[in-house]
Amino acid sequence: MVKKRIDLYIPKAYKVLQKVGIAKDDKVNAGYRSQIASFGAMIAMGSILSAVALFSAKKSKASVDRVKLMQAIYVIITDETGSIPENALFEYVKQEIKKGHTNSVTEDIKDAAIALKLAINLYQIADDKGDEKDEKLKKEEDNAGE
Repeated sequence: MVKKRIDLYIPKAYKVLQKVGIAKDDKVNAGYRSQIASFGAMIAMGSILSAVALFSAKKSKASVDRVKLMQAIYVIITDETGSIPENALFEYVKQEIKKGHTNSVTEDIKDAAIALKLAINLYQIADDKGDEKDEKLKKEEDNAGE
């Protein structure tokens, strides 16, 4: 984790959340918070390629579209401005591993994921039905993540 890089990524992440459709009307579905947290755990437990592959799968039983999270990370680390293919991050990671940059791409993606998690906190958190979460519940979730 490179704190300086995370600080640079947070403003990008804030904008990217809107660009990829995660943030709508200044609200983010609570499911995205839990999914980005589980993504970090998957990297730690497995490998970067397996975590990205799982989260890039279009068919999933997750409550939110995890592909959007992978697209957001891709935009953050590459500064892509055009349209983002659904498997862009997976292809990028494959290329970087092939070049022998496994550690650097892993750290970069971890930092982008942390920045996304922090940027999500800048939006109102809505439950799966789109309603605002009770402030007490939101505070409990924040404390549990620390």
